[in-house]
Amino acid sequence: MRQALYIGSRITLFGAGLATALWGWSQQPLTAALVERSAESAGRAIEAAFQRSFTPEEAAARIRSALAADDAFRALWLADLAEEEAIALPPDVNLEIEALRASREGVMAGAKDCAVCAWDIRACASLSEIAFCALPVEMTPLGDLNALRRQGANALAGQEVDQLETGLALVGLAATSALLVTGGGSALVKAGATALRGAKRLGSLTPGVARMISGLGDLPIRWSAVLRGAPLDEITDAARLTRVTDMAADIGRIAGNTSAAETLLVLRHVETAEDAARLARVSDVAKAKTTSRLEVLGKSRIFRATLRLSDTAIAAFAALWAGITGLLSLVAGWLMQGVLKLLRPPPQRRGWR
Repeated sequence: MRQALYIGSRITLFGAGLATALWGWSQQPLTAALVERSAESAGRAIEAAFQRSFTPEEAAARIRSALAADDAFRALWLADLAEEEAIALPPDVNLEIEALRASREGVMAGAKDCAVCAWDIRACASLSEIAFCALPVEMTPLGDLNALRRQGANALAGQEVDQLETGLALVGLAATSALLVTGGGSALVKAGATALRGAKRLGSLTPGVARMISGLGDLPIRWSAVLRGAPLDEITDAARLTRVTDMAADIGRIAGNTSAAETLLVLRHVETAEDAARLARVSDVAKAKTTSRLEVLGKSRIFRATLRLSDTAIAAFAALWAGITGLLSLVAGWLMQGVLKLLRPPPQRRGWR
């Protein structure tokens, strides 16, 4: 009787655990078991993952990889990050970085000022020069007009016109017009459009983003109106520019939390509109450290760091574990009884005298 009660209690425990787990998963399936961490918790998780990952060995390996790929922009940025994090680099890497810095400074030395960099972002020698020379101009209507001037000259000369740069410049102009009317409501769109156009000029737009904004290539452009500085409505169909404004606003949020220059690095990780939205939320947490943490951890790891199991999912797993533990203890008890029976010596039979 006692054994039957024991077995019944264990089976009941397992059944209850399984039922509770199934109920929990019906309320919140495993595909939706992850929820956003709080800002404070996500910040701690991201920072802990970064500190584990950006070791001296890893920093040197990343810089060597950037140098081997002839990506001077990223190599110098990683070297600056290592210095900021007080990470000592090997002597050979330091020598290569110093030589690279000297060569890049020589490029700008002939310009005497920021004029060349401001005129064409591809002539900038470093992220800091982009920040101080190019972007202050690019963030104004003058930068958008300069882009339209370049493409208008190409169109009139019968040369190929970069439709994406043209479309993004028009988005920037449209946002600037709205900014003047709404008193700041379109500032994020303007910042995002400028970052996208800068990334396009640098050749760092991902194929996914390029496909998303490819619709801008179909915009009708009246180049004669461009060259005489006509209003936006005379240049193109302004209503169609809204296709990319949501993504541009998310990218503008990233720029506001980091910097317009560093957003050019973040855009290397953006393939979809969802990426832009999730990275905007990450930037709300990591703020000025967003770019460095993203570059080191990568998109997938930094997204995972901002998620946790929901309370419902935790309860479901706990209930299932309790049930399985009870069932296993029952099976273990049966096995132990069998082993003890096998080890028990046979009863001694009394012989006849």
